Amino acid sequence: QSWNYEAGVRSRPIRGVQVEATVFRLDYANQIVAASLAGGVGSLLTNGGKTLQQGAEVSVAAESAPILSSRHNFYFRAAFTFLPVAEFRGVRFSSVTPAVSITGNRLPYTPETQATYSVGYSHPRGLNAFVENVYITGQFSDDLNTVAAISNGQRGYIDSQSYWNATTNYAVEKLNTTFYVTVKNVGDKTLIVDRSRGILPSMGRIVQLGMKLKL
Repeated sequence: QSWNYEAGVRSRPIRGVQVEATVFRLDYANQIVAASLAGGVGSLLTNGGKTLQQGAEVSVAAESAPILSSRHNFYFRAAFTFLPVAEFRGVRFSSVTPAVSITGNRLPYTPETQATYSVGYSHPRGLNAFVENVYITGQFSDDLNTVAAISNGQRGYIDSQSYWNATTNYAVEKLNTTFYVTVKNVGDKTLIVDRSRGILPSMGRIVQLGMKLKL
């Protein structure tokens, strides 16, 4: 059960530019959260009891074509989430050390900031290409908010991470087909994304080539 509150605004200050902003509050009576295991593997979810999450989201999109009345369109998009509050409320004790109160501790796997930025180019003849950066601040992996990693890797702070993606699409109208190339994690970074079952690394660089046919 939860009470969710949200308020936002949406604006087009000039042609080709759109801005959205939202503030939110999520007040849970019994939220299901990632479990913190004392050792070994087992259930990965647990009842987190009363929790509170509140923050804000902002997104911006701008395109040059409608502003300059041009067929060449350079665009910029950004989305930003700020979550300063994501904590256990009420009477709550750790699933790792049951005698320790975790009331007020930050929820596992809830980074304070997440941001995505992309710049690209599109043309009416079918070309669309962009590069994207994803940024996520650090996060705790257990309800004790442990910072130093333990020997089995199941608890410890997950550092902030940033990586790039890129995509190119070309639509051939006569063939009703779109050809695409997508590269994820362009820099081939190895990042820690999960500790619930020990250290789980991110995927390496992935290159995908394909086509989409509309029948």
